[in-house]
Amino acid sequence: MLSLLQLELPLFGLLRDGKRTPPAPALEEKRSIALNGKLIEYSVRRSTKRRTLGLTIDTRGLRVAAPMKAKQVDIERLITRHGAWVQAKLREWQRPEHAAARQWSLADPLPWFGQPLPLKVAPGKPGLAVFDDMLILTVPRPEDRKDTRARLVAMIKEAARTDFSERLARYAAEFDAPLPQLRLTRAATRWGSCARDAAGGHRISLNWRMIHLAPRLIDYVVAHEVAHMRHMHHGPRFWAAVEKLYPDYLAARDEMRRMSLLLPEL
Repeated sequence: MLSLLQLELPLFGLLRDGKRTPPAPALEEKRSIALNGKLIEYSVRRSTKRRTLGLTIDTRGLRVAAPMKAKQVDIERLITRHGAWVQAKLREWQRPEHAAARQWSLADPLPWFGQPLPLKVAPGKPGLAVFDDMLILTVPRPEDRKDTRARLVAMIKEAARTDFSERLARYAAEFDAPLPQLRLTRAATRWGSCARDAAGGHRISLNWRMIHLAPRLIDYVVAHEVAHMRHMHHGPRFWAAVEKLYPDYLAARDEMRRMSLLLPEL
C-alpha cells in the first residue's frame, strides 16, 4: 500500500491510500456553467484513481477532478456551492501583475531563490551560473529560443535537485529520520508530497519551481514533508513536529499561498 500526503498549492489536502498501480488514462472534457449571470468555462478530468470531486484554479482556469462515474449534476452542484470562491480566485489569477509574472520570456528577470535576477544568454557549453547578481545561461545556439528555453528548464531542475537534496538531508537529520528519496515534480496544485511504501520507506516529492522562492519558504515546505515521515496526517501532533523543525511555519504557510500566483511559467 502507498500512503500519500501532499502540500497543496495553495491549499492543503489529503489523498486516500491506493494500490501502487499504473494510473488509467484520464478523460478530459470542456464544460461551462453560469455563476451569478456570468458564463464560466471549466474542464472536467475523470480518472479511475479518483474517489472524490475536487476543484483547482490555476493558469488554465477552473478544473474539476472527478471519478469516472461522477454525475454532471453533482459536479455543477459543487461548483455552484463554491461559486463565490471560484469567481474570486479566477479574478485573482487574471490580475495584471499575476498575468505578467506567468507570461515570462527569456528577456525578463528570473526569480532565483527569491531575488529577480537579469538573465543573460550567451553561446557556449551548456551551463547556468550566478555572476555579479546576474544569471548567465550558456547554450550552443542562443538564437534557437525553443531549445534555449528547454535547456534553461533542465538546468533549473538540476539546481533545484542539488539545493533541495541538501535541505532534505539537513531536516531529516534534525528530525532523526532516515534520508528519504527525492523526486522532483512540476505539479500544478501542490508544493510537495510524502509517500510511504509497503516496506516502510519514504519518498518526498518537491516542486522544482520552488527554486523561484525565498530559501526560508523552501525550508518550510521541506520541513513540512519531513514531518509527514512520522505523522501521515495534518493533526495536532503533525503541526507540533512542523513547529519544532520550523518555528515560524504559520507565516510561511500564509506566504506560500500568496506566492503561488506569482511564479513564472517556464
